[in-house]
Amino acid sequence: MEQPSSPDSARSYSSLKNRLPAGPRFWILLVVAVLAAVWIGRWVHHRSTHIFSEDASVDGEVIVIASRVSGWVVDLPIIEGDAVKQGQVLARIDARDSRLQLKGLEARLAALDDQTALVKAQITQVDEETLGQVQQESSSVTAAEAALAAMGPELDQAKDDYQRARELAAAKWISPQGLSRAHATYLTAQENYRKFRAGVAVAKGSLAVAGGKRKQLRVLQGQLAVLAKQRDELHTQIQRQHADLNDRDITAPAGGMIVKTFANKGEYVFAGQRLALFHDPDKIWIAANVKETDIADVELGQKADVVVDAYPGRKFTAIVYRVGRTATSKFALLPDPNPSGNFTKVTQRLPVRLLFEQKDVLLRPGMMVEVDIDIRKR
Repeated sequence: MEQPSSPDSARSYSSLKNRLPAGPRFWILLVVAVLAAVWIGRWVHHRSTHIFSEDASVDGEVIVIASRVSGWVVDLPIIEGDAVKQGQVLARIDARDSRLQLKGLEARLAALDDQTALVKAQITQVDEETLGQVQQESSSVTAAEAALAAMGPELDQAKDDYQRARELAAAKWISPQGLSRAHATYLTAQENYRKFRAGVAVAKGSLAVAGGKRKQLRVLQGQLAVLAKQRDELHTQIQRQHADLNDRDITAPAGGMIVKTFANKGEYVFAGQRLALFHDPDKIWIAANVKETDIADVELGQKADVVVDAYPGRKFTAIVYRVGRTATSKFALLPDPNPSGNFTKVTQRLPVRLLFEQKDVLLRPGMMVEVDIDIRKR
């Protein structure tokens, strides 16, 4: 390059040369500045369109497997981390005493059924015997009353004849023998009437006796009703004993994983005591706590990127499923009533639940995660 000839031109060239960048350092700094500006711009844009929370973890339904009955643990074929299927036996409680009680109840039920059959046979027998007797005695009463009713006119006629004979004998129209015959006929009619009336009374008495025997049916039917109630109560006890026997085989409510065990074979456990913790790997979610200043932008159905601390190189996708209505501070075991009057405002957090699809059983309850919710319009 040709140098300027005059002194003024030389000074101008030297000043311009000092203002221009010298070497590659300038270009490196320029590139770094541009990249930093781009990164800051992207970060600002991302922060304006996403809500980030580190206060999040994998959560799920952890079910307590407990015993419904008390007894000795005779089998516990599970350990922590076992995968189990629905209905698989997790523990067995000693059932010997329960089986013996069930046999005793079944024996009592069989004896009660025999007694019920005997009472039913007695009812049938008494019914057949007394029904025929009552019908027979009722017919006898009817016949005796009919005979008595027929004897009434004869007695009246004999009485009238005797009265007429007395009048005629007083007038000397008949002999004393005729009066005696009329009197004898009247007396015979009276005697016959008394006999027929006594026959009616006897027939009614026999009917009453037969009716009294038939009342035994009510007693037997009452006994049958009592036996039926006893049978119902005994049947309920047998059902309860069957339930007790079935409860001694503790099974998995669904397919899943054993998280922890709390008992060992040979231990005595009480009703309600925990034996193990169980959870279904497919029924888990992410529980995130979002600042109250950001919660207004969170809506159901928004997508979120999830980074799990256990798998830093992988990303998972989740969807906002539920937004809490109460700040987490309301559920604190030791709430701060602020009795001193000194107040420090602290940003509260509200729970947000996100659902995701479990793959290869990678995520487990309790794992820490980070969520990045996209709050742009879906």
